[in-house]
Amino acid sequence: MSLVLVADDEPAVLEVLSHVVEDLGHDVLCARDGEEAFGLAKIRRPHLVVTDHMMPRLSGLELCRRLRGDDVLKSVPVILLSAVLPQGVPEASAFLHKPFEINDFEALIRQSLAQVPQAPAGAEALPLEMLSHWVEQTLQGPLSVAREQLQRLNEAPTMDRQALDALGTQLRTMEFVGRSLQEAAHLAAGSVMLQPVTGDLIPCLRLAVEAWQVQKPEVPLHLTVPVEPVVLRYDPERIHQVFDALLANAIQRGAGQGEIRVELSASGSVAAVRVRDEGMGYPEEALPGLFAPFAPRAVKEGAGLGLYIASELARLHGGALSVECHPGKGVTFSLLLPQG
Repeated sequence: MSLVLVADDEPAVLEVLSHVVEDLGHDVLCARDGEEAFGLAKIRRPHLVVTDHMMPRLSGLELCRRLRGDDVLKSVPVILLSAVLPQGVPEASAFLHKPFEINDFEALIRQSLAQVPQAPAGAEALPLEMLSHWVEQTLQGPLSVAREQLQRLNEAPTMDRQALDALGTQLRTMEFVGRSLQEAAHLAAGSVMLQPVTGDLIPCLRLAVEAWQVQKPEVPLHLTVPVEPVVLRYDPERIHQVFDALLANAIQRGAGQGEIRVELSASGSVAAVRVRDEGMGYPEEALPGLFAPFAPRAVKEGAGLGLYIASELARLHGGALSVECHPGKGVTFSLLLPQG
């Protein structure tokens, strides 16, 4: 049995092609455009890719080229389907002109897979990817049942509200851990694609700070920004993730120990966001592993993925995340992002 990735932006066509591959006895991954297909390929390492040519975000031909440029995926055979191209391209292993007969498609699937050395799907996957997939599958069932039970308890006439709130908090924590593992796996596999825009960084930072002020009104948060806009090219959703991770870390470590200061400054070529708390800081031996996944942490500090994810997202933006620590006097995290 092989793993086949099928990409097509037409749902009806994608369904038909997937059923054909499944009927041949193979597992199927479905993607609705080239970007999604490449991300899935990076994580799951399929034995064969079948892709339409005309797709949004990334065409089938561009997907072929990206696969050929990847050290791990360059040998994966690709069947390119097209109603526009008159013939195949060097980047694709095989070609079918639309419309085609299903028998021809089946024969090409068999022929392409016959030339591929069979190994267990995902055998070369990164350990973090494999762990992420396992956690996702393992948590899905228990979380679903727990959410149903929590809903039933909420609807009961008499119930211990404190116990309900505690259960709800734990469920949200488990969901967050699952999402963090998925995000870390995508980053480790290189399958996170930014959606950058050119805009002012100040509103994005202000939104992140205000969200935490609402969530933790007892924590004094002070924001300082320049009068002029700080314009750069960035992915607002991903940079918000970085801000959120830094603020969460500062609030957790500095809670009840003074003010948390968030400062944005800009020079001619670099924008800098600094988040400072007045907590106890980190021991010196912990600093080298702060941005590493699953580095040892105190139990109360969670799985150790937030700062890793933030650091990797900063790197994808061409920036960097650093830390300054003076034990007993707090911690300052600095996010540097290029301007222009």
